[in-house]
Amino acid sequence: MELPRLWTSLNGEIESILKFSYDALCDEDKDLFIYISCFFNDEWIERVEEFLAENFSNVRYGLHVLADKSLIFIDRGWIRMHNLLARLGREIVRKKSIHGLRQRQFLVDGIDCKYAEIEDGLYKNDKGFEKMSNLQFLRIGGTYPRVHLPQSLKYLPRTLRLLDWDGFPMTCLPLNFSPEFLVEIYMPSSNLEKLWEGSQIITNLKRIYPRDSENLKEVHDLSTATNLWKLDLSGCSSLVELPSSIGNATNLNELFISRCSSLVDLPSSLGNATKLKKLNLSDCSSLVELPYSIGNATNLSELDLRDCSSLVELPSSIGNLQKLSSFILKGCSKIEAVPVNINMKSLRILDLTDCSLLKTFPEIYANIQRLMINGTAIEDIPSSLTLWSHLYHFAVSYCESLGTFTHAFDLITELYVCNKKNTRTYSMDQGNRIRELSPWINEMSRLRKLVISGCTKLVPLPQLPDPLRYLKAENCESLERLDSSSSFKDVGANFGNCFKLNQEARELIIRTCRFTVLPCEQMPMYFLWQTTWKWNGTDIHHHQPIPLMGFKACVLVVNKGDAEVSDRKEELDVYYCIKD
Repeated sequence: MELPRLWTSLNGEIESILKFSYDALCDEDKDLFIYISCFFNDEWIERVEEFLAENFSNVRYGLHVLADKSLIFIDRGWIRMHNLLARLGREIVRKKSIHGLRQRQFLVDGIDCKYAEIEDGLYKNDKGFEKMSNLQFLRIGGTYPRVHLPQSLKYLPRTLRLLDWDGFPMTCLPLNFSPEFLVEIYMPSSNLEKLWEGSQIITNLKRIYPRDSENLKEVHDLSTATNLWKLDLSGCSSLVELPSSIGNATNLNELFISRCSSLVDLPSSLGNATKLKKLNLSDCSSLVELPYSIGNATNLSELDLRDCSSLVELPSSIGNLQKLSSFILKGCSKIEAVPVNINMKSLRILDLTDCSLLKTFPEIYANIQRLMINGTAIEDIPSSLTLWSHLYHFAVSYCESLGTFTHAFDLITELYVCNKKNTRTYSMDQGNRIRELSPWINEMSRLRKLVISGCTKLVPLPQLPDPLRYLKAENCESLERLDSSSSFKDVGANFGNCFKLNQEARELIIRTCRFTVLPCEQMPMYFLWQTTWKWNGTDIHHHQPIPLMGFKACVLVVNKGDAEVSDRKEELDVYYCIKD
């Protein structure tokens, strides 16, 4: 039998060998094997325990039995089952179903229309689940379009423990649905405006994921969500507020509300979520303030406020978050100051990138490892930084006064001279005024990234430090010369739209850079093996039998004028494979 067929197909001999281990199991472990093969292969072990807790006396012990008999293996907390064993489990269920409804337990316990390969199509009407009174696990959506579903649904079984439905078509779950046994709701990119009507008993619910449901306007009453562990509302752009009852979710560990552009504020009851560890509010562009009670969430370790462009100030209670290790304020362009009591011993990452009104260096503890102040108005770097032995990443903006802080030269790892993105790091006027960079840049012994994009008046580049690994110089329209003593070995560089680079600079770049983007009109002639590529891949054949110690490749990207050029970021990935 061919190897690919062995991987996915069962014949009688293989099936009998595999079934030998299965037949030696007790009835409960046999059932667990079937659940894994039909529904929970490649799942996180703790989730499987939660879903099957009502079905088995000890799920963890049963999984270890299956692992001991090599029917599954547990890989860093994930349950894995070989394709042939999974097929065996499904074949066992299929054969049992032939003998009548009494044997069809696993056909009505769980339905997976998400990853299953459905050949003939599956059709469901609005009452399609009424006879499935024991249905516990339901997955619908994914990449298989052969599942045909109604736009309305009148019934879902109250026994459901997992409801996983991509692109759910209705604005609300059925009126008569009771979610009392639900453990997880996963309904991304749905048409939901709300989950259900009124208050519901949801004491078993641990995870709610209606992310990217752009019509979701309200979150249901969470008064009984005492075991809720994760709530992901990211991308729910119509959501205006969170219910005050979120304070009853005392076991809430992760709250993701990124890209909720209509959200203006948060309820003060959020401070009751004292077990909260991760709070992501990134890109909530209408968020004006944080509640003072946020300081009560003393177990918070990650707080992400990036691109909260309407946020004006931070409450002083932020200083109570002594377990906070990551604090992201990138793009909070209206923040003028960081509370003086932010001296948190656990803080490892502080990102103040593009907080353009921030003028004062923050008072932070010396345990910091990553500090980004590029794009701020901070121009004073305290000498105490030299004592910060844990600091390994320090990003700043270029300014002439930076040369007076020589004590910082051995700390700076990223330097931003001008960033075209949205005039954050420097205004375009400031960038246009820069005609040359100070030679003290070469004294930055740890500098790994230099961004000078948009410096349209910059003509020469000074000698750059050896540790440099990435140079971004897009749209430096006047750039002509590079210092010939600079070493670009192991450097990736982008010189897009730098048409004035002289021949000496081009040769230096091509000869030494690890990879580079250069403007040109034709492929250099010394690339002898050339071909034309039209977005579907191509081969370049080189038959000369020479020892291969390395190679260089060049891709010429041509705009034929049939597509409108925009400011939208474009990426070009080039993959290569050397074949005998």
